[in-house]
Amino acid sequence: MFDSLLGRLGIRVIEEYLPDGWWGAYDWYSRTIYLRPGLAPVQRRSTLAHECAHAVLDHHGHHPRNETAAKELAASWLITREEFMLAAKAHGTVQAAAHELGVLPRDIKAFQRILEKEGAPCVS
Repeated sequence: MFDSLLGRLGIRVIEEYLPDGWWGAYDWYSRTIYLRPGLAPVQRRSTLAHECAHAVLDHHGHHPRNETAAKELAASWLITREEFMLAAKAHGTVQAAAHELGVLPRDIKAFQRILEKEGAPCVS
């Protein structure tokens, strides 16, 4: 899904053991995304999208605003408005909508923030 974007940006992806609690990291200096080996497919996809967002946004380190921006951009790549609305209507909870769409709950929450900024309805 992200291969062509990463290729255009000159970013490589490496699986490498990371500090406890980390699923991924983007190193601006080496233009490398590191992913923890053994992630479940949904974890890997979400984490790759998030770290790819850091690269696209040209983030140079960890800052809460950078994290929010990366989460929201990643969510916009992983979830369409139509998919979100259908899942929200059918299931009504973040967990259930995430399961339905094959994303993590954090992706649903980030997508909700995008919609809230636009004044659209969300799930709880």
